[in-house]
Amino acid sequence: MIRGRVLVIDGDEWVASALVRALQEKGYVVDACGEAIVGFRKASETVPDCIVLSPELPDIDGAWVARKVRTEAGALSKVPILFVGDLTEDRSVRAQTLNVGADVFLDRPISNDDIVAQVGALIAMARRLDGRDVDGAPSSTSVAAAIRGDLSAFPLASLLMMFEMERRSGLIEVVAMSGKRAALTLTDGLFASTEVAGAPRPALEVLREVLAWRAGRFSFQPRESRSLPAPRASVGALVLEAMRLEDEEKNPVQELGPDDLVDAVESVSSGRHAEDGRPPREEKVIVRPDLAPPSHPKAS
Repeated sequence: MIRGRVLVIDGDEWVASALVRALQEKGYVVDACGEAIVGFRKASETVPDCIVLSPELPDIDGAWVARKVRTEAGALSKVPILFVGDLTEDRSVRAQTLNVGADVFLDRPISNDDIVAQVGALIAMARRLDGRDVDGAPSSTSVAAAIRGDLSAFPLASLLMMFEMERRSGLIEVVAMSGKRAALTLTDGLFASTEVAGAPRPALEVLREVLAWRAGRFSFQPRESRSLPAPRASVGALVLEAMRLEDEEKNPVQELGPDDLVDAVESVSSGRHAEDGRPPREEKVIVRPDLAPPSHPKAS
């Protein structure tokens, strides 16, 4: 049984071939392209169920493809986009790709089995939101049906970004493995209220805590927007800010104080003297007579 159509856009032919084989073994029809422009044209022609993108491509970067897909009219704009790339050099790449329309960013090194599993989760989520079951057939439930899932299988950040794009209204409940609960109310895709353990808290604080829950479960119960509080904050902007702060905590930048700067200068100076074999030179202060301060006569 065909599980869906996937478009892989990656400039590394060996990496792309291995992923294509892994997807085909799981029942997906796969197209592969090595450049951004060709990949976007293929996406427009086929309208796949999921696009797997590399951030770096030979002609233009993957963010360009994601932006083009999201700004297209019709079904193509709703296709899930999965980025797979290396963040060791530039950790801002994740935020950039999510900001232009990516749903998930997976860091390499990662197995092809994990990528295939994430593709399946994205396709299943898109079909549930579109009122279809996981096999692609029309669902007996409405588009506004409740959604439930596992945090380990589908990142909450991607879910929130998707809800903002779809302008969803309703209540998201998140439960960690410890039993701690969070509630996030969305009105037309924007945050209306957020709380943890029954206590209202700022949306950014709630996001930073909830996005750190790697295991647990979530549920979404749709509601009419007129029955909910007025929207107050952008979901996408706060999700990106929460992720940026998390990255900064993982990779803190050490600030140097005045004493540290003095030590650094002395270290460099002594290093230079050690290199040329000469002892440190005594600094002399030369006072020019014409610039010397005037002498004061002694009191008689």
